Formats: sequence, structure tokens, C-alpha cells
Amino acid sequence: MNKITSIITLTTGILLFTACQDWLEEKPKAIAAETFYNTVAEADAAVMAPISRLRETGGFGRDIHSLMECFSDYQYGRGSWEDGSKYAGLNPTNRGRTDGIWTTFYRAIRDCNIPISRLSGATGLSDTQKSSYIGELKFLRALSYYNLVQFWNDIPLRTEENMSEWDLGKSSAEEVHNLIKTDLEYAIANAPDVPRLIGTPGKNAAKCLLAEFHAYIGNYSETERLTEEVINSGTYSLVTVTTSRDFAKIFGPDVINTTEEIFYFKSSRTNNMGWEFPMMCAHPGATIDGKKMHGGGGWYGLYTTTSNKLISEWDVKDLRKEYNLLHYDFGLGDNTYLSTKFYDSEATGAGAANVSNPLIRYADILLLYAEAATQTAGSPTEEAMEKLNMVHRRAYGYSPTTVSPVDFKLEHYNTKEKFLNLLVQEQAYENYNEGKRWQFLVRLGIAKEVIKKTKGIDIADKHFLFPIPTTEFDYNKGLDPIKDQNPGY
Repeated sequence: MNKITSIITLTTGILLFTACQDWLEEKPKAIAAETFYNTVAEADAAVMAPISRLRETGGFGRDIHSLMECFSDYQYGRGSWEDGSKYAGLNPTNRGRTDGIWTTFYRAIRDCNIPISRLSGATGLSDTQKSSYIGELKFLRALSYYNLVQFWNDIPLRTEENMSEWDLGKSSAEEVHNLIKTDLEYAIANAPDVPRLIGTPGKNAAKCLLAEFHAYIGNYSETERLTEEVINSGTYSLVTVTTSRDFAKIFGPDVINTTEEIFYFKSSRTNNMGWEFPMMCAHPGATIDGKKMHGGGGWYGLYTTTSNKLISEWDVKDLRKEYNLLHYDFGLGDNTYLSTKFYDSEATGAGAANVSNPLIRYADILLLYAEAATQTAGSPTEEAMEKLNMVHRRAYGYSPTTVSPVDFKLEHYNTKEKFLNLLVQEQAYENYNEGKRWQFLVRLGIAKEVIKKTKGIDIADKHFLFPIPTTEFDYNKGLDPIKDQNPGY
């Protein structure tokens, strides 16, 4: 985020298509700002730059996902990650990781701001193409700011209009919210109806992210409207399963895409362009279907236990339980489970798992609709229960769209409190190990209650926000290291 000169060093990307799989190959290039962003190829590269950035270790490649799972009510961190599961703030090692997350998001924002400022003048693109690419970039910028504001609250707001300014003070969370909303509304109006390529955002991804954002700020009527539009579009459906191993058709290695994919970070083993997080979950001696969890070994930095209340109460007839958990003693006793949703026996190194990171999938939207409809009405509706049941039926091997013996009955969950408690349980089992649980609990305002109930730990107030990096205060003189640091740090 240094001042923009006539020559910009930008990490660009080329989206390759080989063996029916799209992936990103990073190519740093020195490019002249006045001659770049004029062609389709250059606009493609402009979108791939922030996607590549967000896939890094300090972003969604490992650290965000790993910290969110350490903070969940069902999982624990091991080694240097252990302190995350104590909910007392961050030790120096994890503080270094959140520093990296901050840097990754702001670099991604920079990689969006530059082409957003230039694409409107592109000579080789139609007006529709220009707006479409800008829509994709604004989705990625909104995604970055949405995470930043959740983790840090008030933050510097860097856009295409002030990107030459280094010394910026904090903008209020409300100002950041306004940019997120505006960016996503632009993306809904201008991004492609169907994503240009597997792994790039389209209109429905923007609708889904905006729906979640509205839930985050408590505007559930908009969440209900947007999720209903996505559901009624008929674009997506849940993949049917009949055995626990069938979930590999959704989450396993080498899956190209599925009918429930809305926005994923895609992976490939080629050129170390895979997902690093699966190695966090793996143990070198553990196997799935007779093969290693991870061909590169494993760090087993995350695990859960048979005594965890959420795990012990998980119905063994729910096919998700067997798919997600592997009973394995790695030195803490015979009561530990490894998390097996994401694995790749053929991965050759830490960042080589050919597994997609499911940021937004159809099951998420069904559950989000159920939450929003209930919050809006003040009590559960038939439609809300039906959407929750679609996810639940699939988990037991039934058709998602047909009434089944495992259906929850509205008369048994006929109050807002009862239904939301059921939804909180179902979200844990459906999104297990997807890095979504902590932010979900915080958004509902029940994180303290749930962690106390499942782990018996009181969450320190400072744990809800990350510290602003020391380096930001060193180089950004618009911030005061005393008054602008988050509480407790």
C-alpha cells in the first residue's frame, strides 16, 4: 500500500485449465500502469491477483481457518495453537499469525483497489466487461473487509480513492460496513450471472455474502430476501449421499466442483497451488480408506475428544460423524479424534492438497435462510424448518427434498429459542471443520455461553478482537499505538 508510481509491481495470475481443473499459478510481473488492464487477459489477471493473495498461508490457506477452528466449541488447538482454545487472547506466536492475516487482507485489498481504479478506462473491453470485472473485484474487496471488521472492528479504510495515502487513521466499523454493502450491491448488479471460471465470483456469491453480512448487522429481513432469491434461482442443490464416504464427493480430494458450490477457493497439486489447511488436521500415521491422510505427513495441530459435549451427543447414525472424525491416539490418550473432512493422500507437501476450501456452499445458505426467517418472524416457520430439514435429511442418507423419518417436527421446536438452539446444533455438525463456527457463535451473541457449556472455559473480553500489528503503528502515522490499539493488547 505504498504510493502508486507509474510502474506497479503486481502479483498477477493465470488461470489454467488442465485435466478438468482450474487453478492459479502466480506470476510476479513488473507492469506499466498506463498500459495495463486493457485486455481480457489482463483483466483476468487482475481478478486472480487478490484471489491468489487470499489463498496464502496468512489468509484462507491456513491461519484464518486454523484459528477459527481452535476457537470453535468442538475442537482444540495443539502445540503453538493450544492457547487459541483457552480464549484468553493471543500468545506471541498466534499474534504473529494474526499480524499475517491483517497484512494478507490489506494486500488483497490493494490488489483490488489498483484495477478498480484503472479498469473503467480499459481500451480493449466493452463497458459491460469492465463493470463485470470490477464487480468481481469488489466482491473480493468486500470479503476482505468483512473479515477485517469482524476481527479488528474499527480499521483504516483503504479504497481506490485514497490508495496513495499511507498515513490513515481508523474508520468506524459503520463506515467499513457501508463500503462492504456498497461493494456487494455493485457486484450483484454487475458480476457475471454464471462465474467466468470455476473459482471466480458471480452474482449469487455476492448475494450470499451480502445476506450473511446483513445477518451480522442484524438486518435479517434482507438476509431472508437474498437467501430466498438464491434458493429460488434453482441454480444449486445438495449432493445426495447414502454412506458416510459419499461425503468425499463433496469435500474429498480431486473434486472439481459440485451442485452446492457457490464460492470456493480452488486448489491443485501443481506448483504447490493446493490448500495448506488439510495438513494441519492430518497425522503422519493416520489413514483414510487405507491411505495416508496427507501425502506430505501431517501436523495434527487440531483435534477433538470423545468427552466434548457436542461430539459425545452427535448421533452415530448421522453419516457426517463417521466422515468427519477419525478415532486416533496420538499421545494424549485413547479419547482423541482427528478431523477428516479435508484430506489428500497424494499431496506431496504442506501446500499441495488438491482440496477446495468451501467458503460459501448451498447448505450454508439453507441454514442461513432458516435463521433469518425465524428471526424476522419471531418464531420458526414451515419454510425455515423445511430448509433445516433438507440439510438434516442428507446427513442421514435421505433425499434432501423428500420428507423422511429423521425430519424435525415444527411442533417440537415451535418457539424461536427452541428452533435457534436446534439450528446452532445442526450448523456445528454440517459445518464441522470448515472454519465457520466461531464467527457464527459471535454473530448470534452466544459464544460465551456455548464455550462455557461445552468446554467449561470463560472467554476473556479481549479475545473477541485481534490486536492491530505493531508494524502498522510503525509505518502508519495516522494511528496512535496507545489509543488505537484494541482493548487488552
